[in-house]
Amino acid sequence: MSDFPALENFLSAYFHQDWRVEHDAPDAVVSYFLDSEADEEIAAVRDDLARLSAQELDEGALGERMRSLGCEYDPTREGSSWRDWLAMLRERFA
Repeated sequence: MSDFPALENFLSAYFHQDWRVEHDAPDAVVSYFLDSEADEEIAAVRDDLARLSAQELDEGALGERMRSLGCEYDPTREGSSWRDWLAMLRERFA
């Protein structure tokens, strides 16, 4: 079992390999999740994001961790970084 079960559920269920078919941008995926999931699930993802951020992984390790949790979105392909995307997620889930 994952150390980040709620985050793994979010990433694998919403940022799966076909996420671009369902949404036009990563931010739209996050908005959809926040609008459709229960407050408890959102809080659990928020907690997992905070715990992952506290690990202070370098960029490569963070990308590996996110992919291992089922994330098929790669912010580095759009000129961003995993660290910046994680910060954006934490802000959106606040």
